[in-house]
Amino acid sequence: MKDEILGKLSKHLFWDYDINILDPNLDKKLILERVFSCGTEEDEKTVFDYYGKEVIKNTALEINNLDKKTVNYLSIVLGTHKEEFKCYKKSLSTEPFGIF
Repeated sequence: MKDEILGKLSKHLFWDYDINILDPNLDKKLILERVFSCGTEEDEKTVFDYYGKEVIKNTALEINNLDKKTVNYLSIVLGTHKEEFKCYKKSLSTEPFGIF
C-alpha cells in the first residue's frame, strides 16, 4: 500500500527520509508539505487522487511550515481563506523581533 502513493511521487521530495519507513496515513502532513512546496504538477495530481480534496484541505490547514506562495496557492485550489491556515496565523506573531 505504501508503494501505491510514495512510489509514484518524485524521489527528490524525500531525499532525507527512508521512503520505506514513511506511512502515507501517519506522515500525511510531511508528504503534503513536500509535494505542495517542492513537487511537480504530477505529484499534486497523485496526492489528490490518493487522499481526496477534503482530506488534503483538513491536513493542509494544520501544517506548521508552508511558505506564503504555497499558502496562497492552496487557498485558491482548496477554496479556503489563507487566514485559516495554522502556518499563516503563526507567521503573524505579535512578539517583537530582535533583542531589546
